[in-house]
Amino acid sequence: MLQENENRLRPPKIIQTLVEGFNLIASHPYLMLFPLALDALFWFGPFYRIKDLLSPMVNEMMQSLATTLVNSEALPSLDVIKASWDQLLTHFNLLSTLRTYPIGIPSLLAGKGFTSNPLGSPMIFEIGSSSAAFNMVMVCVFLGLLLGGIYYALISNLVVKDSQGDPRSTILHSISQTFVFFLLLLAILIILSIPVLCFLSSISVFIPTMGTVPLLILGLVLMWVLLPLVFTPQGIFVKQLSAVKAISLSSKFVRISSLATTFFLTIAVSLSYGLDLLWTTPASDSWLLGLGIIGHAFVSSGILAATFIYFRDGTHWMEEIIKLGPQNINGTNL
Repeated sequence: MLQENENRLRPPKIIQTLVEGFNLIASHPYLMLFPLALDALFWFGPFYRIKDLLSPMVNEMMQSLATTLVNSEALPSLDVIKASWDQLLTHFNLLSTLRTYPIGIPSLLAGKGFTSNPLGSPMIFEIGSSSAAFNMVMVCVFLGLLLGGIYYALISNLVVKDSQGDPRSTILHSISQTFVFFLLLLAILIILSIPVLCFLSSISVFIPTMGTVPLLILGLVLMWVLLPLVFTPQGIFVKQLSAVKAISLSSKFVRISSLATTFFLTIAVSLSYGLDLLWTTPASDSWLLGLGIIGHAFVSSGILAATFIYFRDGTHWMEEIIKLGPQNINGTNL
């Protein structure tokens, strides 16, 4: 009996969880169609950019800074900043906002920018007005969250096989909470960004020699704020919770399983980004990149499925821990 309790109170096995996620996608390959279709759009689809719209504003800003820093040692760096802005505006595709966070369809090519493909170069459309650009971004974000919610719901339904109720109503509920969570997260980031940016700018003014340290501080603050929310989408889709309750459950789960969760997220992120380097090895105008897109679709979907499995089993483990007392917690189980 004691041995049975000890086995039951172990956190989910990380490697086994990842294998189960990949097996789930291998047995349901249609789930790969979501990332495959999105990357096919970025690879062969049109390219919408706002370079002509924003370039005059950037040039005016650079001229203003050049006038202000006419006798400053920072003046030569303005050419680098201007070149960076030009490259950003050249390679930014408004359609890339279809790749939404934290809930969305994974993509290998969302951040690749303007590149050729095996059929030639994509058609370029310049957006001439700020209202048209804003409307297009809003439509893309809406579609990204909607399709991402459907994608998450399909995976969640396979992970939670004993779900009760009408599947259509549960999917609609989860998707609606997806939008609520996105707005809540956006509001949190906006509220936190004001004091954080003021603090970092003050440090940069008084202690210029710190260099990139303020950016490191900002990254640590964002990690500290966002890490407890990492399993909020899983709470919405697996447990059918509201966005607020899912945030609370995710924070509680991350706090109790901090060591195991840190190992799991480290392995998952390292596996995902490490293989992305392999998938993007072929040139963009080579058909071999298609193999990379297929590989990325399988791996990213498998890792996402593994997060649902890890959360499902992990919350069961957490409930047992709460019942029997925190002294029964075991360490990370690879």
